[in-house]
Amino acid sequence: MISARGNGLIAVDKKAAQVLFLDPDTLETLDHITGMPVLPHELAIDHKRGLAFIPAFGNGVHGDNPNPNHFVTVIDLMARKRIADIDLTPLEAPHTLRFGPDGLLYVCCENSSALAVINPETKRVTAVLPTYSCNSHRLTILPRRKLIVTENEEDATLSVIRIGDDTVRRTIILPVSVAGIEHLPDEKFIVVTNAFKPSLFLMDVDAGELRQEIVLKHHRKAAQIVRLSPDEQWLLVIGDSESVVTLISLPQWDQYPVAVGNKPMDAAFRPDGTTVIVANEDDGTLTEIDLVTRKPVRTVKAGSGCETLGFF
Repeated sequence: MISARGNGLIAVDKKAAQVLFLDPDTLETLDHITGMPVLPHELAIDHKRGLAFIPAFGNGVHGDNPNPNHFVTVIDLMARKRIADIDLTPLEAPHTLRFGPDGLLYVCCENSSALAVINPETKRVTAVLPTYSCNSHRLTILPRRKLIVTENEEDATLSVIRIGDDTVRRTIILPVSVAGIEHLPDEKFIVVTNAFKPSLFLMDVDAGELRQEIVLKHHRKAAQIVRLSPDEQWLLVIGDSESVVTLISLPQWDQYPVAVGNKPMDAAFRPDGTTVIVANEDDGTLTEIDLVTRKPVRTVKAGSGCETLGFF
């Protein structure tokens, strides 16, 4: 059984439109919720309330989603039940979502070029924040500075929004289109993935300038996702349909490649900082990587094709 104090692992199986509950130790599938709105993509966990929020993007892909959806599903993690579908209409194609330091949930709605702001207590949209861009896809939140930064792929821009003021503070022009986004521990810089070749852009948030381009030495294709570990010791970079991920040590910026399964999509770091688990969508597996040895320790089957997962 999953402890009420939090000892579980949830995975979003995009291919099968379902949610999986996994044993956090063995990674065995314990339960599942089927029939999720099309198509469940990402994940945000409300640890205080024991809830998961999962957006339904639609049946397309970024930049080509002619049948966008408009729901964020709420899952009760202890009961393992779908308890609500928050209707974002008229906003469409919800994707990345993150909690802000104010306790509210901010959701990128790609086709609407806006953020939906959700109160997790009432499960209602309380505000809509335009990004003044095309297809805002992902975001990162700088909690101490109370800033939201969205990546707007088609525009090759970033929108910086101040929480509480709810207006676009700055638009940052990028050299080319980007895909993934993450902030660094000092919150002075953010890292975005070059959408055209295997490199990262280190962006100065205040100056709105590119400070450094970091070549991904072990990738042949552009990367999609970049994630910061909870202990702020590692950046994980996931390639676009490439069976390798790169662990980057901070602050040294040393790069360590790790082989994983087909089409890695996203990952979750264990709360104790020992391993990270990568979801491989195309072969329906999860690969767990030891952060000390930087080697895979196991690969297990999980659903049909998971995109993202999280501990609770």
